[in-house]
Amino acid sequence: MTMPELLADAVAGPGGREHWLCEGAPGIERAALMQGRSAEAVGALGAVASGSPHATRVGMGILRQGGTAADAAVAAALATMVADPPNASPAGRGHILWAPVGETPRAIDGATRAPAHVSEGVRRLPDRQALPLPGIVRALLRLHAEGGSLPLARVVAPARDLARDGFTVPRELAAVWAWRAPDLVDPDARAHYLPDGRPVPEGAVFRNPGLAGFLDRLISTGQDPFADPVFAGPFCERLAAKGGFWTVGDLRAAVPLVGETVELREKGWRLTSIGRQGWGHTLLRIVALVNSAVPGPILDIEIAHLLAILRAFEERPEELRSLKPKSDPLPWDALSARLAEGLPEGWADSAVLAAALDRARTPAPSDDRDTTHLSVVDADGMRVALTQSIGPHFGARVADPVTGILLAHSYRMAEDPVPGARDVTEQCPCLLDIGGACYALGGAGSERIPGAVAGVIRHLLNGSSLANALAAPRANWVGATARLHLDVPEGLETRLAEAGAEVSFTGRGPVDHLGIVQAVGRRADGTVMAAADPAYAGSADAA
Repeated sequence: MTMPELLADAVAGPGGREHWLCEGAPGIERAALMQGRSAEAVGALGAVASGSPHATRVGMGILRQGGTAADAAVAAALATMVADPPNASPAGRGHILWAPVGETPRAIDGATRAPAHVSEGVRRLPDRQALPLPGIVRALLRLHAEGGSLPLARVVAPARDLARDGFTVPRELAAVWAWRAPDLVDPDARAHYLPDGRPVPEGAVFRNPGLAGFLDRLISTGQDPFADPVFAGPFCERLAAKGGFWTVGDLRAAVPLVGETVELREKGWRLTSIGRQGWGHTLLRIVALVNSAVPGPILDIEIAHLLAILRAFEERPEELRSLKPKSDPLPWDALSARLAEGLPEGWADSAVLAAALDRARTPAPSDDRDTTHLSVVDADGMRVALTQSIGPHFGARVADPVTGILLAHSYRMAEDPVPGARDVTEQCPCLLDIGGACYALGGAGSERIPGAVAGVIRHLLNGSSLANALAAPRANWVGATARLHLDVPEGLETRLAEAGAEVSFTGRGPVDHLGIVQAVGRRADGTVMAAADPAYAGSADAA
């Protein structure tokens, strides 16, 4: 059996935590499932944490050349498109939150959007046609223009070299590749990403010369190739044969927007995230609700965390899973006004959680979806939190035959194909300031993101080191099921069962994870640090 099969079989097994440990996951290192293995890298020049060891290496290389955190984040994001194809692509979307030291955080909205001539009234498009216009590359170019110092060509070149020369596939990426291989039915996706008809195994070198050509064009022209009619015209023609609706005019108009930010201030700390273009408000709401319950017994705090997620999700203006706008959402001003509200009186009673569960029940998700995040800080204190996505693993599972570029999947287009509508996803990169320390962090894992990031923030606010905050046991929701790390406090499963919650257990790995968080920080003395989530193939480095 493959690692995904082993993990999925183990999580699905009945009998709770003890069954998982005694009967599940044969052949997997038990210590790795029970304990986080995040190590903290420390330095003074700068720090990078990302979902790919190759992206982290590229970002650190740019910092060592004297680049800013913005330079390093752009380089690492492009390298991620090469070295983590299930989760990132030049045709994807992204949100960026960044700030030079001492300055107000700024957001860049690189969301994907529906083409202008998608017909209104179409209730549901085939998945392969839900292909939104890209937003990430021009968002990266804006970040470089506003915060970079190195020439663009030097920033892009490492990703181009990675695509041309190849990269070694790490174990976790190989597991996801094998898991999702049956979903790649598009002939061009199979030709590019299943060499010889098979997923790329751990330790193999994977090359993508077509993507290297795209990045070469970015280097030579200094602009997003999707905005260049010479490149975009033939691309749109090839895409039309696959059911796409793109035009050259659509692509030229798909510019990133200045993003909105939201902020939560409490005594001694401040948390900033992106606004209504993502789920930053939901993140802040979870943190504020849990903070109203602190201090308290550990089991009560874990229940508060799970209850806070349900309440924050209930307030979202989009439906869970489909991300379709609700017909009668709460006004944004009303959502913002609720940030300071705490949990209701008697919140620790199981009946309160049971009532929240009844209101929040949704169909069981068909599969886990993913994202990828990276965080960077430099010696001057500039911070960047950058999240990008193409939807589920391998996006729409459709690839351009020439460049091998994977197309993103738009949940909004699939559910509510309004011309020009922008995709609002669960991305919530954030910046946290605690006294003299400052952090940049964010996560991957669709609706698991805000709960996972909020959990890390809770531990940082309680004084944990960055590595320990990332490695601490987590609890999160997937649909109506409470998914728990195996090493959550004893008694949590019983408390959840009393409230009528379904419970499943998981270890730390690329399948059935609880959100994947990457974080960096800087202390008042100038020391920088980074930690990568032990759930995926990511890495952290500092110098």
